[in-house]
Amino acid sequence: MAKAQLIALPMNLIKVSRYEFKYLLTPEEVPPIRRFLLRYCLPDTNAYGTEWYGIRSLYLDTPDYAFYRTSVEKAVERIKLRVRGYTTGTGPLKLEVKRRVGDVVTKTSLNTTPAIWAELTGAGPRAAHSGEVPLFLHRVEQMRASPKLLVAYERHALHSVIDDYVRVTFDRRIQCQQMLQWSMSGDPRGWLAVDQPPSVNEDESTYVLELKFKLAPPAWLHEMVTRFGLVRRGFSKYARATTLLQTLRDPAWDLRSCSEAPSRVWRVA
Repeated sequence: MAKAQLIALPMNLIKVSRYEFKYLLTPEEVPPIRRFLLRYCLPDTNAYGTEWYGIRSLYLDTPDYAFYRTSVEKAVERIKLRVRGYTTGTGPLKLEVKRRVGDVVTKTSLNTTPAIWAELTGAGPRAAHSGEVPLFLHRVEQMRASPKLLVAYERHALHSVIDDYVRVTFDRRIQCQQMLQWSMSGDPRGWLAVDQPPSVNEDESTYVLELKFKLAPPAWLHEMVTRFGLVRRGFSKYARATTLLQTLRDPAWDLRSCSEAPSRVWRVA
């Protein structure tokens, strides 16, 4: 098993390698699992004084939707490019490159500045940035990636107080809408539910539980999974939302023209 690591880099750049295991829960399963977790965890600092906080992610993809297709095909190596922010408007926007190789996920995240966001949105001139800032822009240009989808959801996050690095998140009320511009706003009337029964083949709206850890899960996480009979499941918000929009026959989401093209594997250092 590859060694996971957390690296702090200059310019507020964070690079973390970890394992991410996902489980689908009914609303009734959440309270007892949360009570169990609070024996080992505290709420995440991103909550801004509230139990649940809103997140929006702007997902990018290539012209032939290579990122989407490698996700649904469960390719060994996958990549996502996204811009993430908090709906409170008080937190930063983050430029993220997320790469999965097998079970190991490596995420590079950098807080944007107004100048960088203006550059991305086309509201300002290109600038000669230093460090890792142009890396995200380079990936966007190299892969000809552009905005495709805006996803919004509510998150309740906890972090372990007894382990070096363990995070647990609950996501609910996952929604999406087409977004072909560099915008985090969206149409207030354009949201479609992603976590309803037609999307996840469950009897009711589903919560997504995600366990994030280095090397191996601690004993107490293993105990929780066993005690509550949790079964690991895949759940990509971007892939499920794209599939939903494609199912609705939106002309902008007709992927038949590229469905027969071989999936490209993007190798990101």
